[in-house]
Amino acid sequence: MSIFDKKRKKLHRSESIVFGREGNEIVKEAYNRLKDNILYFAVDGTKKVIQVESSIAGEGKTTTVSNLGVCLGLSGKKVVIIDLDFRKARTHRSFEIENVDGISDYMVGRVSKEEMIKQTKYENVSIINRGSEVTNASVILTSEKLKKLIEELKKDYDFILLDCPPVLLISDYIHISSLSDGVLFVVAYAQTKKKQVSEAISLMKNNNMNIIGAVYSFYDYKKSNNYSEYNYGYYNYYGYGDKNKKK
Repeated sequence: MSIFDKKRKKLHRSESIVFGREGNEIVKEAYNRLKDNILYFAVDGTKKVIQVESSIAGEGKTTTVSNLGVCLGLSGKKVVIIDLDFRKARTHRSFEIENVDGISDYMVGRVSKEEMIKQTKYENVSIINRGSEVTNASVILTSEKLKKLIEELKKDYDFILLDCPPVLLISDYIHISSLSDGVLFVVAYAQTKKKQVSEAISLMKNNNMNIIGAVYSFYDYKKSNNYSEYNYGYYNYYGYGDKNKKK
C-alpha cells in the first residue's frame, strides 16, 4: 500500500503487521535489524522492559511495537506487549483482538492476570490490551500493583514491550520510565519537526530515561534507491548505550 499521496501531501498510516504476509521484504529486513539491536542491548538477560515512545501522535509507534514483538517472537523469544496508551489504545487493532478485559480491568480486580493476557496468532507473542477507558492514568502507572505485575511478567517473558503515549502530549512517560529498562524512540519522516524531537529528547533525558536508540518511520527508502513508488517502512535503528551517553 502506498503511504504517500503526492497531491494531498499526506501520510496514510496502517497498524498492520508485515510478517506472515508476502512482500514488504525491505521493511521486514529493517525490523530484523531493529530486533538484532534490541537483542544486543539485552544480551545480559537483565534488560527486558522496552518503553516505545514518540514525540507526537501518529509517528508509527504502535506499528513499531507490534512488528518488533512479532519479529522477536519469530526469533524464539517470548514476548508480551502492553498497551499503556490509555487515551488512544490501538495495540489491539494490530492483532485483531477486541479491546475488552485489559489492564485497566485487571487493575480494579474485574479480571485475573490469566484472563487479561491474550495469546495472539503469532508465535510466542501475547498482548495485554487496555480494556475499559481510564479516567486517571497516573493512578495506574504509579501503583504497586502495576510494578508487581511487571516483575511477575519478567519471570515469564524474555521481553516486555510497552506501547506508550507521546512524550509531548502526555506526561505519563515519566511514570512509565520507572518500570522500563530503556526507551526506543520513534521519529516520523516528513512529519516530526526537529524542534519536537529535540524537546522530547530533552524531557526524557531530564528525567534520566535511558534512550537506547531510535526508529526512523515512514522513511522514503524506495525513492532513495530509485524505486518508482513510496512504501511504508522503517529505515534504520541506531545507537544503544547508557543513560549518560549523548546522542
